[in-house]
Amino acid sequence: MDELAKLIGSLTKAEKRYFKMFTSLQSGEKGYLKLFEAIEKSDNYDEEKIKKMFAGEDFIKRLPAVKNYLYNQILKSLRIIYSGNTVESELREMMEDVSNLYEKRLYKQCAKILDKAKELANKNEFFLQLIEINSWKERILIELLTLDKYEAIIDKHLEEEIDLIESQKNIARYRSLYNKMILINRKIKEARSEEELKQFQTIIEHPLLKSIDTAYTFEAKNYFYRIHLIYNHAKGDNEASFVIADSQLKLIESYPEKIKEKPQLYITALNNVLLCEIHIHKYDNFKETLLKLRNFPLKSLSTEVGRFVTSYTFEMVMYLDSGEFHKSSAIREEISEGLTKYHDKINAVEEITMLYNLFYSYFGTAEYSKALGIINRLLNEYQKELRYDIQCAVRILNLILHYELGNTRLIEYNAFSTYRFLYKSKRLYKLENIVLNFIRKKMPSIYTAKEQIEAFKELRQEFIAISEHPYEKKAFEYFDYISWLDSKIENKPLEEIVKKKFKTVVSK
Repeated sequence: MDELAKLIGSLTKAEKRYFKMFTSLQSGEKGYLKLFEAIEKSDNYDEEKIKKMFAGEDFIKRLPAVKNYLYNQILKSLRIIYSGNTVESELREMMEDVSNLYEKRLYKQCAKILDKAKELANKNEFFLQLIEINSWKERILIELLTLDKYEAIIDKHLEEEIDLIESQKNIARYRSLYNKMILINRKIKEARSEEELKQFQTIIEHPLLKSIDTAYTFEAKNYFYRIHLIYNHAKGDNEASFVIADSQLKLIESYPEKIKEKPQLYITALNNVLLCEIHIHKYDNFKETLLKLRNFPLKSLSTEVGRFVTSYTFEMVMYLDSGEFHKSSAIREEISEGLTKYHDKINAVEEITMLYNLFYSYFGTAEYSKALGIINRLLNEYQKELRYDIQCAVRILNLILHYELGNTRLIEYNAFSTYRFLYKSKRLYKLENIVLNFIRKKMPSIYTAKEQIEAFKELRQEFIAISEHPYEKKAFEYFDYISWLDSKIENKPLEEIVKKKFKTVVSK
């Protein structure tokens, strides 16, 4: 999609209204405004259609230049409308004021603004801005102070700047460790072997990750928690993950100005706590945390999208985890509508997660054709974006769905292609081997319902044997294979089996 059309499509009604007011104050030829209105009204940007629509207009002969001018004017209007909305933007404006006043030699006025800027930057731990403020302060003070007084503060300013640089270096080191950890996490979410876990351990063994005390600032501490959260989730330590997520949330809530400045930080922290509560199957404070998320004030489209994703993802997962599949059906339509509405704003990982939850919801209510439609969509439309762990789970679940639908021939064909894929990608672990061996070797010799149940009982025992393995147990978080087999063996709905199992887990 054209970048200009994407930008225009992302604007809110208020932003579009302001842009038109902003341009109304400008003189001269306004072909770019005609272009704006044409793109605004169209569902899909078609440049050839635009050229035909304005054939004969002077501006259409310079379309690339006009598009570029329009793009920059929109950005300029956004800068104005959101001017001062964040501390960062407020500090940028103060620095521009200082620069302008300095050129006019109004040094005392510069000093007053710099004092305010320094107080604001200190409060919010904006070290890069503090370095710039200090640099300006030196330039101003040499104009205002006597030489002996200025000489007396030089060393103090140097020490202060070195401290600021050290704080920023500390943040940079934690950010680098986080980026390395997130890179591994994008490839491997949960370790399924010693070799995979070692990739995470190479990061977590860094001296800076031994204690929170080595993180000097809010930002560094936040990176510390995020890194440990990824690591503990990768190795399957859900209790430790919850403790870390709760500590991270408390850190952020102790900095209300950070929540105001960067609301996405708070949304992510709430997201982490909700996820961990699901993993440990404890929902005592779940609704309270979800309510914090739902009541969080919307200040931007990004916040709105983030709240939609986290809120509905975790509400759905709560229902699926507790076996309330029919309750989950009540929010399917809202999720589907949101996925359509925010399609260009939601990243691939978020969209895949929500689609996977929809699949599970349909599977839980035995709507297998709809569940298969989502599995096919994940395999066909999102194959490149699917992490290895999810792709493995989706391919195995594809086989189970074809079994439920009675597609025997497709099971055999897909089992072969699944084996080939898993073998080539080196993701052929115990669970996958068990399922594929059952389909390829056991199923062809089953002829009666009684034989089927006996075969399922044997398969169940194999699953139980590996379900507590430190690396294999992670596969059971994607799909409750054992409960599904129980529903087949006992001839009961999956919902009934999962509800009963959940009550047992919670009562422990």
